[in-house]
Amino acid sequence: MAIETSDDGTVSSLDIKAASSSRVKLSDPTGKSKAADQDDSNWKSNASFKGFAAGTVSGLTKLAVGHPFDTIKIRMQVSPYGTFKGPGDALMQLIRKERIFGLYKGATPPAVGWAFTDSVLLGSLHNYRLMFSRLTGTGEGTGKPLPTYFHAISGLFAGWTNSLFTTPMELIKSKLQMQHQKVRFHIPGRTAGGAAAREFSGPINCVSQIVQHSGVRGMWHGLPANLLFRSNFAIMFGCYDWIHVQLSSLRGTRFEMSDAMRTFLAGGLAAELYWLVAFPSDVVKNRIMADSLRDPQHATIRSAFRSVWNHDGPNASVMRRVRTLYTGFLPCILRAFPTNAAALTAFEWTMRLMEAENTANH
Repeated sequence: MAIETSDDGTVSSLDIKAASSSRVKLSDPTGKSKAADQDDSNWKSNASFKGFAAGTVSGLTKLAVGHPFDTIKIRMQVSPYGTFKGPGDALMQLIRKERIFGLYKGATPPAVGWAFTDSVLLGSLHNYRLMFSRLTGTGEGTGKPLPTYFHAISGLFAGWTNSLFTTPMELIKSKLQMQHQKVRFHIPGRTAGGAAAREFSGPINCVSQIVQHSGVRGMWHGLPANLLFRSNFAIMFGCYDWIHVQLSSLRGTRFEMSDAMRTFLAGGLAAELYWLVAFPSDVVKNRIMADSLRDPQHATIRSAFRSVWNHDGPNASVMRRVRTLYTGFLPCILRAFPTNAAALTAFEWTMRLMEAENTANH
C-alpha cells in the first residue's frame, strides 16, 4: 500500500494508520513480536481448562490428607451402633484388626477418582464463575468482584455437575470401605485361620458384580442422594468467598496475612460450615451406597433417613435423633479443615501459577 504525502511532504495521520494496518509489521521496541503478545493473551484469557488442571492437583492433595479420616467416618456411620466408643476407638480397632493400611482401604478408586472429580468440581466451578462474571460485567479487569451469591450459585451448579461423575466412585468406595477383613498369615505346620469372606475382592470385582446385578445403571445407585448432598457446595463456596473477602479487608492492619494464609483459613472454615449443614445428607447417602447389593434395606432417601431418625425408637428425644444423624461427625470435622484448606490452597496456587483469570478479586 502506498503512503501518500501532502504538498509539504508530511505523512497524514490517516496514512500512518493505513500503513500500520498493512502487511508490513513495524518492529516492537521491546523485541517481542505481536504474535507472541497474542499467544500470551490467548494463554491468559483461555481459562476454561485451567480450573480442571488445578482441580486435579487439589484432588490429589485431598486424598493424601483426608482419606484416613474418611475411612473412620464411614465406619462409624454405617457400622452397628455401639461398635465404636468414638473416633479414637474406631481408629485403634481398625489398625489392630487391619493394620495401618486399613486407613487407606478403598483408596484405589479415589486415587484416580478424587483427582478426576475435584477436577470436574473445581473446573466447572471456575467456568460457572466465569459465565456469571461475563453476564454481570464483573471480575478481573472490571474493578468489581463477582457477588458472593453468584459464588454460591456456581457452587450449587458445580455440585450437581460433579454428582454425575462422583456417584460411581462414591459407590465403589463406600462398599469397599465397609468390608471388614482381618488379614491373617499362614504359618507352615499350622491350620490357617478363617478370615471372614469378603463380598468384593477389589474395585474391578466390585464394578463387575454391580453391573452383573443391576446393569450399568446400577453404577449410579444413590444419585438422588448424592445430588442432595452435593447441593451443599452452594454453602461451601458462598462461605469461602465471603470469608476470603472479610480476611482481605484486614490488609493494612496488624492482622494482615499472606494470600496463602487467607486461602488456607477461608478454605478450612468454609469446609467446617459446609459439613455442619451437609453431614446428615452424607449419612443418608452413605447408608444407601453401602447397602447390601443383593439384600438392600434402603431403597429410597426417605427410608434411609427414617432408619437413622427412628433408630432409638418412637419415644426418643429430638436431640437424641439429631445426635444419631451426626454419628461420625467428629472425625469428619477434624478432617475437614486440614484437608480442604490444603486442597483449596493447592488449587488457588496452581491457578495463580497458570495466570488464570480471577473472578473473585480477593
